[in-house]
Amino acid sequence: MEHFARQIVGGTIKPGDQLDAEPDLASQFGISKPTIRESLQHLASLGLVRVQQGKRTVALDDADWDFLAPVVQEAFQQTGQGYELAEQLHEVRMILEASSAELAALRAEPAQVERLQELAEAMAEITRTTQDLEDFLREDRAFHEMVARASRNRALLQVIRNIHQFLSTNWTISTITVAELPHLTGLHAAVADAIERRDPEGARRAMQTHLSEVVAKRAARRQSGVSP
Repeated sequence: MEHFARQIVGGTIKPGDQLDAEPDLASQFGISKPTIRESLQHLASLGLVRVQQGKRTVALDDADWDFLAPVVQEAFQQTGQGYELAEQLHEVRMILEASSAELAALRAEPAQVERLQELAEAMAEITRTTQDLEDFLREDRAFHEMVARASRNRALLQVIRNIHQFLSTNWTISTITVAELPHLTGLHAAVADAIERRDPEGARRAMQTHLSEVVAKRAARRQSGVSP
């Protein structure tokens, strides 16, 4: 399954190309036909192929792919296209997380508001003391997930979590510097404060401001030839 995901995402197998017949694939990989069939069905569920009764399996265009599926995301990484996918997922983040912040301002439970303030304060404490970038990013990720939880939309939470799972592979300490910590701390505090004030528009704007800076910074790093 992973082999064919890489082949399709990487363009070795192009849209409309047919895969070998199931008996031939079973022979090539040294596994049973039921295992081949199950793998092809899973690829079909990800939109990578179309399984046709009595016909050969056909590769599909990327418009059909499930970009949030870990198998598809890993295929992008393995074929050297991880950055391009990350760019698109960051744009999705801006859309979804701005909305999650808005909903959190309307729906967050008191304990969730308190937890957001605790996470914002934890980032501020790291900024004042250790300036440990790895610890800061750990609190950063927890903060964004808590905003999504506070939206009380479980489907939205799941999509955001799935996006974060892929982006975290590139979301390393190399993405920020110690000099940026005070500004980043302030951006997160603004989101937490707006949610605490029950200000949905303010929460949306604060999150948009934060994430738009993330996207702009990544673009600048790419233009300068620095690895994201």
